[in-house]
Amino acid sequence: MAKPPIGTPARPGAVIPTMIFALYNENQKPGPGTERHFGLLYPNGSHVYPIDLSGKTQVSEYPPLAKPANSGKLWCVVAEGANKTALTGALSYACSQGNRTCDPIQPGGKCYKPNSLIKHASYAFSSYWAQMRAAGATCSFNGLAVMTSKDPSYGACKFPSVNL
Repeated sequence: MAKPPIGTPARPGAVIPTMIFALYNENQKPGPGTERHFGLLYPNGSHVYPIDLSGKTQVSEYPPLAKPANSGKLWCVVAEGANKTALTGALSYACSQGNRTCDPIQPGGKCYKPNSLIKHASYAFSSYWAQMRAAGATCSFNGLAVMTSKDPSYGACKFPSVNL
């Protein structure tokens, strides 16, 4: 465990409980290809990641992490393949909080056109998350949303973002 807890860009300072799923990559494992590559070591014993499992390497000995390639902003958008029936309910929830989250996607608003469930829900999710994140809101919407570092804004329609 990191001391002091470092956290993530979205949760700085948070303690992150971790476990090792697989010590070795399992190149003979059936199923999705990615699950064959969850190990810390290759089958020949060489390291996949520069991690010292003995705990003897000091944190200061690891190279610094690369700077993020984006501006540090994140948006919350509809996940690919999201269930459209469930999406309608999530859109209604995001718009029913009384915080003007969805004003721009109402008829005549800057983000109304194209009049698309995906575009409207993505705007509502991003707007809701940007306004409510400090109160504990997440970009999940029961698995219907994902975070992206690619700005989904278009034309005069500017999606609210979260800065990390």
